[in-house]
Amino acid sequence: MHRFHPSPNLLLIGGPKTGTTSLMHWLADHKQIHHPWPNESHFLMAGPAEFPTSPIHPKGTTILAPRADLDGVGDFPWVMDKSTFHLYSDRALQAVEEHLPDAKVIITLRHPVDLMLSMHQEHNKRLVDYNTSLDEMLEMCRTQSFEADANTPDTYSFLRFPRMKEETMRWADALGDRVRVVPLSSIATDPLTTMNEILTWLGIQSLTEDTPLPKHNERGKMNQSNWAQFLRQPPNFLVSLSKILLPTKGLRRAVLDPIRSPGFKPVRTESAQITEEVRAELETAFAEEIEFQENLAKYIDSSLIISP
Repeated sequence: MHRFHPSPNLLLIGGPKTGTTSLMHWLADHKQIHHPWPNESHFLMAGPAEFPTSPIHPKGTTILAPRADLDGVGDFPWVMDKSTFHLYSDRALQAVEEHLPDAKVIITLRHPVDLMLSMHQEHNKRLVDYNTSLDEMLEMCRTQSFEADANTPDTYSFLRFPRMKEETMRWADALGDRVRVVPLSSIATDPLTTMNEILTWLGIQSLTEDTPLPKHNERGKMNQSNWAQFLRQPPNFLVSLSKILLPTKGLRRAVLDPIRSPGFKPVRTESAQITEEVRAELETAFAEEIEFQENLAKYIDSSLIISP
């Protein structure tokens, strides 16, 4: 078992595809913030997943947090975790309420239709075994009347994660001033001001005007070239041979992962294009969420919203 103290006290909880990766990198670069994991940990959801986290990871899939980098962790006033599914997790909110009384929470929001389309592109970019087209995915959602079902992982990502109203209000009601809600538009249009508002809330040093804030995890897709597919899914005889020549998993990872990693690197691509009719259909399906984001201050104390 792996344990460390202090526990994370700055939680970037999502939703997914809402600018969390860029925000994570910018915050992690601050000299007063430590980020122990390479990317996401989902440590508050560890164990059987409460809901599908992708079309190929159904409810009940085991979630294990990666090993943390604990070098000097106790020297930082803020230890950050970024886990974009914590927003939807009953287990995560309960843990924060009961066990992390000093933790502060950042929730990021995005227009639900754009999030849905970006989530599909992300799955196509990251999941080797996922190859459902956008049209096929939308048709599956229509057959469910655009209602998410935790027992149907094929569509859950696209129908559940864009719905952030209930969860955002739940976290804000439970934690009050310990929460800040950040629309993606704030991150995209004025990242420096957005960052400095967050840092002021945390009580640490602001960034200077010349601080670079590059974007991360931009849209892309899985590389479909023959060499990339070969590296991702080598022939069975090579897999068998590697187990003979490199008899332990650790040794195989050390030798083969650097060789195979270029095959998993996504290539840039444009955003998915849909017709005006399809967009109107999706905006109707997510009308409540769109209205929520357009009128945030009607639902959440305006002091909790970072919108430069």
